[in-house]
Amino acid sequence: MKSEEEQSAIFVRRFLRSYRLLHFIACRVLGDEERAPIAVQNCWRTSSRNLPHFEHEGAFRTWLVRVLIDEALAILRESQGEKDAAAADVNVAIWSTARLDDKH
Repeated sequence: MKSEEEQSAIFVRRFLRSYRLLHFIACRVLGDEERAPIAVQNCWRTSSRNLPHFEHEGAFRTWLVRVLIDEALAILRESQGEKDAAAADVNVAIWSTARLDDKH
């Protein structure tokens, strides 16, 4: 069993390896680069807080992407209303069906 410090270091490394992908997806969901870092930061906060509940190591990046999409949609809901966020969620579902795992 790894110590909490080792687990934290692993999480940081894996999150940072995924940063460019997360930023790209946030830009696509939000429609601009200005709010993308906010979504990524929210993803960091949410995923680090919920890491103890994550059980499937092979799907870590996929899990991060789902957390990010949820955070980006929350930003859209706050700024544009539910209708635009629902439309964005449909668009996300269409292009995110590609397999996103740690191998890519």
